[in-house]
Amino acid sequence: MLKKIKKMISGDTLKTSSPVPIEEYVELPVKGYEGLETVKIKVCDLEDFKDATEIAVLTEAGYLVIANTINLERDIDDDYAKVLSSLKEKVGKTGGKIVRLCETKVLAVPSNTTIERMVKEETPKTKE
Repeated sequence: MLKKIKKMISGDTLKTSSPVPIEEYVELPVKGYEGLETVKIKVCDLEDFKDATEIAVLTEAGYLVIANTINLERDIDDDYAKVLSSLKEKVGKTGGKIVRLCETKVLAVPSNTTIERMVKEETPKTKE
């Protein structure tokens, strides 16, 4: 198996002689979502330090918080950067994290939440 992986990584073409028999597949246990716990989401505006404190309190209480912001690409200034820094610090004290969703939104999550970026595989381009 490791030799096949090395060949794939090094770019060598892999020759498969036949399909893998169904008996060789290993079924992995998957824990499905049972819907017992409620996911709590709040949507609010992040305009000042008071809002940053409220968002930190909500994440500590277990809420996912989507905060509307100014345009972070175009309109950010030193004062607003301090508000964002304060939010990051306050949420981080309880193990939470913040992440930018787009130019005008950030997401603050509690410590029991994992944020992962979805990586898409590139589709081969066909020449016409």
